[in-house]
Amino acid sequence: MKRFIARYIAMFRLLWLTRRVKGEFSILRTEQRGDSTFLLLPDNADTEAPGVQSLFWDSREGHCVVEFSEGQPEGRWFKVLKNFGKNPVPSKGAWLSGWLGETPEHFGITSYDSVQLPDGTKAVVTNRESDRWVIHVHGRKTLIGETLRNFPLFDFLGFRQMSISHQTDPKPAGLGKHKSTLGLTEWKLVEQAVNFAKANGAKEVILFGWSLGGMICGQYLKRASDTSIVRAAIFDSPMFDVRNTLRYQAGLSGYSEQFADEVYELISKSSLLRLLGYPVMKVDEFSLAGNPIGTHIPMLVLYSLNDGYIQIKDALQFGEINRNVVLQEFEGARHCRLRNSNVELYERTLKDFVAKL
Repeated sequence: MKRFIARYIAMFRLLWLTRRVKGEFSILRTEQRGDSTFLLLPDNADTEAPGVQSLFWDSREGHCVVEFSEGQPEGRWFKVLKNFGKNPVPSKGAWLSGWLGETPEHFGITSYDSVQLPDGTKAVVTNRESDRWVIHVHGRKTLIGETLRNFPLFDFLGFRQMSISHQTDPKPAGLGKHKSTLGLTEWKLVEQAVNFAKANGAKEVILFGWSLGGMICGQYLKRASDTSIVRAAIFDSPMFDVRNTLRYQAGLSGYSEQFADEVYELISKSSLLRLLGYPVMKVDEFSLAGNPIGTHIPMLVLYSLNDGYIQIKDALQFGEINRNVVLQEFEGARHCRLRNSNVELYERTLKDFVAKL
């Protein structure tokens, strides 16, 4: 019975997104040193990741940008470089991410609009005059803020940019819905974004997907009736296979691959999900690691073997079964923190890729 209940809990944690976001470690201590604030975080794989990063707590109501300062036996001290929310205090449920800001202004982009798309979600669109567009798609349980750190580079390269919300994002940007279908239906968000870009002068589009956003972009490329305007696709820490991600996450939580496969079977067969309005999800059938996308456009996959969230062999398999794929590894980086780990390599890789289009 416990195993039966655990399967259902795991399934709904994956498919039913709550408003609260919670990390897995604590802010242990805060300390003021002159004009600077320092935070003590535990020593673990996440806090050992290199680079300037965002620290969140209290379900993102707290957000500051931090940089590693020094290691001590009691943990790792980080210096606060910027603070976007409440002042940091010792807190449970904290986590590190790669955002570095929350609005375009935090990255020097001041000319942009918030537009509403046909399904009621909102998107950020820059006002640069260009017929070349980049459409950014954030990952699971994140927000548009995840994508903005790349805005300055693509603005410099002459692109107009759009970052879209998910229906599961909180209002007013999203619709406040809870149901995720892991990309099986969310690809239509990309389709409406591409149509918006075309209606506003775009002649070519680059898709840029983060984590689950990579799966969503890939499903758009596989399923949309017309993708001719899409010139290329870029994937940062992409989640390309649900079953393997389940297996990986199960292992981190002390469960077996068999348990993960049982959760997968539940997703594909549960009558309860049908009653809740979910479509039939044959997860393996829309795997992007097991099934080619079927497009010949250039694609760039950015990944780290130290990702810590997804099964990275899926990204490598994606590169084997599709044409025109460039793979770029970032040593030591954690999930969606590739740019943070090595800004120079990240931006050079993007510039080189775009220059060859």
